[in-house]
Amino acid sequence: MDLGLARKVAVVTGGAGGGLGEAMLVRLLREGARCLAVDRNPERNAALVDRLRAHGEVAGHIADVSTPDFGAGVVAAATEAFGGVDIVVNNAAIYPSRAWDEYEIEEFDRVIDTNLRSLYVMARAVVPEMARRGGGSIVNIGSITFLVGMPKILPYVTSKGGMVGFTRALAREVGELNVRVNTVSPGAFPTGGETIHPDPEGYSRHVIEQQCLKRRGTPEDLADVVAFLASDRAAFVTGQMLEVDGGWAHW
Repeated sequence: MDLGLARKVAVVTGGAGGGLGEAMLVRLLREGARCLAVDRNPERNAALVDRLRAHGEVAGHIADVSTPDFGAGVVAAATEAFGGVDIVVNNAAIYPSRAWDEYEIEEFDRVIDTNLRSLYVMARAVVPEMARRGGGSIVNIGSITFLVGMPKILPYVTSKGGMVGFTRALAREVGELNVRVNTVSPGAFPTGGETIHPDPEGYSRHVIEQQCLKRRGTPEDLADVVAFLASDRAAFVTGQMLEVDGGWAHW
């Protein structure tokens, strides 16, 4: 199915941070979108852009999404490279792991600033540009940890719960501009992020036990859903949270 993404301009944050961001970029590029890969690590992002060039038109931009003014720079970079912005995938996130009462306030704030406040900063910068171009799609990458209340990552879970509220409220306010806002909440995918678990094999068995589907998800499983929501095939879908988790949190 042609998603109609040819020549659309997509921004993906946190693209170089692991397999999920890269898979999203590859999927969008293969659909003909032109992509800006945003990451805070220059060397890692440069290597990512080099790999992505085999799939389509791509440029890189270095930004720390925890800062209060990164959004304007992202829009400027996308406009310089490709003429504007049609799609944003807010994928950048951090997830330090420890008991709930062992976080310092500064670390808690850093998680919220990176995972949640960044959505507002990006929206302030990108929504006017999308409106100028006739509309657009914002896809936020959430987590089913908000639904299951996973321990040892309380600031992360808090930020992902806030993302759902942000998605629903912003969708109400920007719908008249033909800007859609949705959240995709992944389950557990076998990426570098699982290195925080002391027993990866045992964790993998636990994940499969929780799911309806008895296999591990792949980054491509998530990327397919993100590409659909980014496209006009989802033109009447906004304000939603869609779980892509193999049926883990399926109530």
